Amino acid sequence: MKDDQRKNAVPWTMLLKFGAAFGLLGLLSLVLEHWGDRYMSRLSAFVAAQGSLAPLLFIGLNALLTMLLVPQVLFTVAAGALFGWKLGTAYASVGMTIGAVGAFLLARYGVRDRLRARFADHPVYRRMLGLSRVHPLHLISLSRVIPVLPFPVTSYLLGITEVRSLPYALLSWACMLPETVFLASGGHLLISGLHGRASVEAAVALGAAGVAVALVVHRIRKRLFAEEAPPTE
Repeated sequence: MKDDQRKNAVPWTMLLKFGAAFGLLGLLSLVLEHWGDRYMSRLSAFVAAQGSLAPLLFIGLNALLTMLLVPQVLFTVAAGALFGWKLGTAYASVGMTIGAVGAFLLARYGVRDRLRARFADHPVYRRMLGLSRVHPLHLISLSRVIPVLPFPVTSYLLGITEVRSLPYALLSWACMLPETVFLASGGHLLISGLHGRASVEAAVALGAAGVAVALVVHRIRKRLFAEEAPPTE
């Protein structure tokens, strides 16, 4: 019974980790704004002054750093803080997807043999390789909503499995979207709260995206465990 509950439990711990990250980022933003010569306000003004170049720079930098194994949580929160939760979600989503596809293609066509030699005996990779042969779509979905390994590392490892490129790109984008909305709206709330004008719309988006992330993870895990369960007589 306990094992079934563990398998089917909604991963609220993931949301708690995001909440802790928001708390730390909020504290840092508060310090930088009030004791750092209004650093956050000056940064926002600088980004706004770049006009249409700012989103392109952000997307390009986000994609590049994704391929360089830099965690994306901070970038997504920053996108919401700098561009608002709607545009921030769009820019972060595009940047992460480009970076994820770039890492996938580099692994598949550039450093495939080197990565296979490095991870051949790694239990997570061996599990991913097996799943890619029988449940490739589930593997992509799981890898994007349940962070067994860091997101950038997973992108490279998926490139040396049996997963196909087009489903990988489309499912990566779709499955990352609720988490991206969650983080970007949280970033927007952080910066707007510093200026005393918290956005109700962003707060609603934050809550809705958080519930969506939890339900998607729960559904995917439940379906996968159900398919893997041995038949009962």
